[in-house]
Amino acid sequence: MKKPPLTDVAVAPRDIIEGLVTGIAVIGAFNDDTARLTPTLLAERIGISRSAARRYLLTLVHTGMAATDGRQFWLTPKVLTLGHSYLDSARMPRAIVPYLQHLTAQLQESTNYSVLDGDDVVYVSRVNAPRHLTPGFEPGTRLPAYTSTAGRVLLAGLPDAVLDDYLARVELVAYTHMTVLDREVLRRELCTIREQGFGVTENQYEIGMRGISVPLKSRHGTVIGALSVSMMISSTSRAEAAARCVPALQASANTLMLWV
Repeated sequence: MKKPPLTDVAVAPRDIIEGLVTGIAVIGAFNDDTARLTPTLLAERIGISRSAARRYLLTLVHTGMAATDGRQFWLTPKVLTLGHSYLDSARMPRAIVPYLQHLTAQLQESTNYSVLDGDDVVYVSRVNAPRHLTPGFEPGTRLPAYTSTAGRVLLAGLPDAVLDDYLARVELVAYTHMTVLDREVLRRELCTIREQGFGVTENQYEIGMRGISVPLKSRHGTVIGALSVSMMISSTSRAEAAARCVPALQASANTLMLWV
């Protein structure tokens, strides 16, 4: 019998390489708001000394994963090799692309495969619709799970106790004026998704955007990911979009479930 992956195991402190933990935190400190960092800013952000921050940044420069003008530092495209290592080694993201391609050709909409990572939804695979404007999120994009349709589908698939813990701790931030910020409203939405087997959201992370998603389950019934469609709200009504996309998404999910 195949053993489950060791993703949530207790690790003894003596087995942790703190330098690697800090190095990962250094890379994660770069984001849309601060694409460039000084050693001082990095030190404040992740809680290390300025001299240590400078050494970590210079190490990234040495490996080719960062560049500097002598004062500020920024990441280089070489960092993308870290994500590609996952995509190259993981079976599911590669295997699912042909199904996304078929869905995109059938629906003429951009399609995605996403997974839950902590409190975030991560978009792992994507196939763009053949049009100039292709709304949605590129592979590697992380969003708070409650803001996306795929994220809500994945949250709805959690055991009740795990979902209760999530709803108790998550900070609900308004990304648009329509983002759901009431925990009980969000809970009811997740219960509805669980009952009907799909989710539809509009204007939650970005105004004008609609997402439609269904869970991807293993043969044992465990939710392991989500298939979704991204589109502009102006393209068609909510009801028409759901009627067109949900059956196609569910058919693909059911086919994939046979060999997952």
